[in-house]
Amino acid sequence: MDSSLIMFVVVLGAVVLAYVLLRGKNQIPSPEISSKPSRPAPSKAQPAAAPAPSIEPGIPPEVVAVIAASVCAMSGGQYTLRAVRRASRATWARAGAVDVTAPF
Repeated sequence: MDSSLIMFVVVLGAVVLAYVLLRGKNQIPSPEISSKPSRPAPSKAQPAAAPAPSIEPGIPPEVVAVIAASVCAMSGGQYTLRAVRRASRATWARAGAVDVTAPF
């Protein structure tokens, strides 16, 4: 037998063995069935709805929705959007933003 074939079989066997061993560790254990009926969880009072953010005229509602969704996604729901307004930029800051985003 060729030595490369023997090495291939040994490595393949090691990979299969590692897969089988690791697959057993990553499985989620099944919950045990108890004979006692579980009590229903007490219902929590629903939190008050957050007030609608104040929006500067001229900003489309779709943009506000995207900003609110990104804030919620990045913060995990900890923060809420209170206001949306356009940022006033200096001339050089605007020129820098145009220069950086020009290829897009």
